[in-house]
Amino acid sequence: MLLPKKINKESKVNLIHTSSPVEKEDWQSFNLTLEKLKQLFPNLNIFDVQRTELDPRYLAGSEDERLKKFRQAIKEVDWLAPIYGGTGCEDIIRRLNDEDLEKIKKNRPIVNGFSDTTFIINYLYFKLKLLTFHFENAAGLFETRNSKIFFDIISGNKNSFSFIESNYKWLSTSGAPKQKIEGIAIGGNFSTFRDLLDVCDIKPRSWEEYIFFIEEIGLDMEDLHRVIIALDQKGLFKHIKALVIGRMAEQDFKNELKKFNFIFGRIKEEEKADHVFEYLISDTIKERLAKNDPLHILKVDNLGHNVLRNPMIIPIGGKTIIHPDKKIEFVGPFVE
Repeated sequence: MLLPKKINKESKVNLIHTSSPVEKEDWQSFNLTLEKLKQLFPNLNIFDVQRTELDPRYLAGSEDERLKKFRQAIKEVDWLAPIYGGTGCEDIIRRLNDEDLEKIKKNRPIVNGFSDTTFIINYLYFKLKLLTFHFENAAGLFETRNSKIFFDIISGNKNSFSFIESNYKWLSTSGAPKQKIEGIAIGGNFSTFRDLLDVCDIKPRSWEEYIFFIEEIGLDMEDLHRVIIALDQKGLFKHIKALVIGRMAEQDFKNELKKFNFIFGRIKEEEKADHVFEYLISDTIKERLAKNDPLHILKVDNLGHNVLRNPMIIPIGGKTIIHPDKKIEFVGPFVE
């Protein structure tokens, strides 16, 4: 494990556009974030990209432009913070070369990200074994109370933390595990993680040591189906320690299930959208049960988009313990 350097007031903080520009409705809060960050870190730089008339509005700039600024930002950096999530992070990360990775390895920056920037935080873990953080992008850093916890973590003042909510629930047919589950945290946005494995040809030696955290936004039932099967084909669900499912479009899934039932003439009790995973990987689940190696699936509500009250902070590559009582514990050190 390669631990990032802990940050302090003198740390060099570089904000980068990996994908989308800041949306208009978030511009005011982003400016407030900038002011707060500048007060905390005087050595803060924004690597703005040049826009052209051809750039689509959902991208901050062209692939070449974003990659150029990214390479400038990693020359000297203690905290590399993507400004916004949105589509496009894989555009530039797929083009990183050995020289780029060596610079990141040498600097060992804090790297955080959320949504589409799931791509970079998992990429750097798999490529360099650099511990990274699944948490808000720079634009949303101060929108939740957990920002204080995050700053305590990356400054080295907190070496363990945990999450548990009253509505966490075990979805697995095998019920709660009899003993605590220990593993290494990976994951984030579900479809982005699938893209990472495909686009960058990421092939871990084994999935056996991992606890897989996932959340998703904007997928319909059929797209979700495709992503699940793509990852099942890679053997991920056959071997991971456990699966933690965050927020998804459960209500949309329920509505689609009703629609499918009507179209195909099936009149039965309403299926539970929470159990879509169990159905689509049911053969894998049965196989693991037969081997006395059940896949435990924990459903949580504080991982995913539009979570403001108590969003989960996940150290990607960090030691993780899931207790039978549903508490998720992360154990450091996370920085050095």
